[in-house]
Amino acid sequence: MEGELPPKEEIHQRALEGHPITQTEASELAAAETDITGFGPIKGGPAAQAQSEHDRQQNFFAKAGEVARKPVGEITKEDAAQVQRAETRAFGEPPGKGSTSANVQSLADQNEKAKGT
Repeated sequence: MEGELPPKEEIHQRALEGHPITQTEASELAAAETDITGFGPIKGGPAAQAQSEHDRQQNFFAKAGEVARKPVGEITKEDAAQVQRAETRAFGEPPGKGSTSANVQSLADQNEKAKGT
């Protein structure tokens, strides 16, 4: 019956490719694992992987949203660093050119330059 569940690696790869892992998806996997085991989700199994990926994505979205709600002129290098850390965790590698982190860093650099510091 294990074949009915997606492999953890597939879930991770989908997350790295930017596919949102929803809470519903993680919950459905947990329910399927409970059906298979008869006692609960599999420790370290696909449901745990999906929940972890979901949480990392949500942390990134929350941090990026928090910074996006700030007035543009108040975005700091610390904001940029926090978004970069969250984006790196969500996607498993340092964000590149054109990423959310890169855009926030650009704004922070412009703000620092405008303040003359």
